[in-house]
Amino acid sequence: MATLAKAVSRWFFLLACASTSLPATKARAEGSAHPGETSFARARFALQAEPAFGVGGGTFYNQLAGARVDYRFTEEIALGGYLGYANMKGKDGRAHDVLPYLNLEYRPRLGQERAFGLPLGFGTGYLPNNGPFLRLSVGVSYAMSPTTEIAIAFFTPTFWVVHDRTVISLGTALEISYAP
Repeated sequence: MATLAKAVSRWFFLLACASTSLPATKARAEGSAHPGETSFARARFALQAEPAFGVGGGTFYNQLAGARVDYRFTEEIALGGYLGYANMKGKDGRAHDVLPYLNLEYRPRLGQERAFGLPLGFGTGYLPNNGPFLRLSVGVSYAMSPTTEIAIAFFTPTFWVVHDRTVISLGTALEISYAP
């Protein structure tokens, strides 16, 4: 897991160094065929890492790491599929599972330059060895370039159904996304 964390941190560093500070919508509007019309990429790819600390139904620590592919209906609204690795508290130590879920996101832009956004998310899925999963998220995003964005979901209440009981966790997710 430490090797994966180092590789992801190197990738984040390289992307941050290679990007510019142009806001996504302004740069895309300048390259548009029709003045005043903004175009955007329909597909968005994201890498995400998230710790989850148990706050209801027991104390625990879970770690999620995965990737998501979104289809963007507008610049603000997207529906995506997430597939990730879940390292969770188990009966006899750590348990490992795969976590697929669907994520609906509304990401309105803030400010004149529109480089900052406010991602609001709703995700639901199923852990094959545990049960249903529901995640809400509120965060802030920053367009590092016209195609690359970084987001921090600072409030992520997550509901896990484990053996017919629901436990709740809170955490903070870090995500980097690319929309070609």
